[in-house]
Amino acid sequence: MKAYKKEVRFTIIMASAFILMGNAGFFFVLFPTDAILFGFPVKYIVPILMGWFGVFILTLIAGKIGNQIDEDIENENMSLARTEKEKGRVA
Repeated sequence: MKAYKKEVRFTIIMASAFILMGNAGFFFVLFPTDAILFGFPVKYIVPILMGWFGVFILTLIAGKIGNQIDEDIENENMSLARTEKEKGRVA
């Protein structure tokens, strides 16, 4: 059950991170600035970069960690099945 709890926690954290990364433009509505980055106003270029590259990087991280959690769940299920099988033989 530890792997399933880890998956639920991971899903909640990653969903929050995706929402924050994808909606970065709202931070510049709350805290406006007139700074320039790469020749563009920060309030335009940072949300675009965070939306494109930030979400892309989060997707790579989520895929890697998600695959590891799936392996943990599979290993945990196999160990539980093994112990149930052993209990059936003993009893």
